[in-house]
Order: sequence, then structure tokens, then C-alpha cells
Amino acid sequence: MKKLFSKVLVMILCSLAFVSCEKDLEQKVLITPSSVSGFSTSATNVVLTTASDNAKVVTFKFTKPDYGVAVVPTYTLQFDVPSDTSGTNAWKKAVEIKLVGDSTEKSFTGKDFNSLLVNQLKLSTGVQSTIVVRLKSEITQPTGDATTVKPIYSVVTMTVNPYQAVIIYPALLVKGGNSWITPATRTNGFLLTSANFNNKYEGYLNLPNADGWGGDAFKLESTTTGKVYGWGTSATTLSEGGGNLWLTPSPGYMKVNVDLDAMTISYTPVRFYISGDDNNWSTSATPMTYDATSKKWVANNVSLTAGKKFVFTSNGSYDISYKVNGDGKLVYAGPPSWAGNNINVPNTGTFKVTLDLSQGDGKYTYSIE
Repeated sequence: MKKLFSKVLVMILCSLAFVSCEKDLEQKVLITPSSVSGFSTSATNVVLTTASDNAKVVTFKFTKPDYGVAVVPTYTLQFDVPSDTSGTNAWKKAVEIKLVGDSTEKSFTGKDFNSLLVNQLKLSTGVQSTIVVRLKSEITQPTGDATTVKPIYSVVTMTVNPYQAVIIYPALLVKGGNSWITPATRTNGFLLTSANFNNKYEGYLNLPNADGWGGDAFKLESTTTGKVYGWGTSATTLSEGGGNLWLTPSPGYMKVNVDLDAMTISYTPVRFYISGDDNNWSTSATPMTYDATSKKWVANNVSLTAGKKFVFTSNGSYDISYKVNGDGKLVYAGPPSWAGNNINVPNTGTFKVTLDLSQGDGKYTYSIE
């Protein structure tokens, strides 16, 4: 009888243990919500002026999604224009702002929000535009590896009217090595800028007086963090606090691109030309000359005809070329986007044409005099 009782007791305990384990397993099942609930904006129509620079103009809030288990999602706000939110490449051009920790709201001052709209989304100023803001919640593994859990989203639409402000882009300043003296303060021709405020910097440099082993020697100093970047593991990589960057041999005037996320740097020697209707779109017939004093490319006595078009090309091709956008601002026109419109000639005559790339990306200009 005791043996029978013991067997029954063991069976009951096993059953209870199985039920308990089953409940534990059920509790550990991750359930992906269909969206992020409660995603909202404190303002659906924002008109910005300099008077609102330091004021809080918009706040985005949401309720922390319930995944059924204890997880810490990563939240990202994505800002985009309606035309980029559908199709194969939907949201590919969105400006992304990651929220800190497990915060469930993000506020913007007028100055920061205006900068996002104008400098990153490239919206026109002084007019009303519609934008779409999407909140993305995703689960990432502690190792940083990809997860099989799909992100969830919620979207709000709002209208905005940004203003034109004097823009000072984040920059990397050129600092010469050894006996080569470079400007102590921010100076055109000695900087790379981040026009999209995204750790990617671009500019054009001419460094004929630099010293170094067979070429130029310099470092790059951030205007936002004060960090100094130099030689990494090769001529095309960077490291914080590294030695001088050596160019062997020096390429002379060059287009320089830096990616501080990837810690890379590239140099492309360039010479510019005017290509257009008046020279049958030749990429070599109308060369420009670099003026080291003004830091501009210049072409004198250029015959142009009113209503005709031209662009700035380099190195005999359109791979590094410049046109204008809808606002008449000079923009990069090479691959992969091949953006911009041909520059219109306003009058017939003989002109001095200049191309100024000394102020860094986002502030390239030209003139016809």
C-alpha cells in the first residue's frame, strides 16, 4: 500500500511539475504587437521662426509596446517626405533619430527641428510642406546580431513650415603636421563639412605647403567634439589620436571624403571644366584654373549665350559634376543619384565663371560675372 501511495504521489508531483514547466514555457513566448500604440505628436502643424529657436516646438510620445516577455526594444524616429514612403525603396532616404535608452518620448527645440527639416530633409523654406514621421520599435540581440523578430511601426503625418537660417555645418578642420602651419580657426579651404549632420564629411583641399614623407601630412580636428583624427591602419583609414595622414605622393587639389562611422578617408584628385551648349558639351574644351589665393576655380573670357545651359564637370567625365537644384543652389550631380538641373545662362556675352568649393559640402557656390 505504501508503494502504491508513493507511486501515486510521484505521478502527481510530475504532473504538477509538467504543468508548471508548461506555464513557464508559455510565459517565455514572445508576441510581436501589430504596431506601437499611442504614437502621437504634440503639434500637427508647426510654423518655425527664429523666435522659437530655444522653445520646445514638438514632442513625439508613445506607449511602450508589450512583447509578452521582458525585452528592451530600440526605438527610432524616422522623418521623411510622403513621396519616399511607398514603393520598393520606401523610407530609404528617411532621417533617423534614435531615442536614448527605453525613453518613450522625444522633444525638439525650434532650432533643432528646423535644422532637421532644412539641412537633412532638404525642405524648402518659407512654405508649408507635409512630412511623415514613423516610429520604429525593434528587438536587437545583445551581441548586435540580426534578430528574427520583425520591427513594428506607427506613423503620424504633419505639416511644417521651416525658415532659412545661417547654417554652420559640423566640420573637420585641417591641422598641419610638423613645421606646416595651418589656420588656428575655422577657415575656408582647410575644412571638410557634414552637410547632413551625419558623421559623413566632404570638402575640397589644396595642400601645396604641407610637409611629410613624399607628400602632405595633416590631422583632422572635429569642431563639435574636439577629437583629433589621424592615421589608422592604412592611407584610407582613420583612428582617433592617430599620427599624421600621409599622402604619397600628394595629389594636389583633391576631393576628400571622411566617414567617421566607418573611420575611413578617401582622396580624389580633380580638375574642373565648363561643359555646355556653347562648347557642344565638351568635357575638356573649357578648362578652369585654380586660384590658390581666392581658393576658387576660375575661367575667364567664356562665351555664353542667353538661354543655353552648362554644368561643371571634372577629369573628363560627369562622375564628379555640379548642377543646380530647384532653388538654384549648386548640388552634386554625379552617381548614384545623378541629381540637379543644368545651369541656365542668363545673358549673352563674355564672362568670368567661378566655382567656389572652399566652404565645404552644403556651401558650394558659383558665379557668372
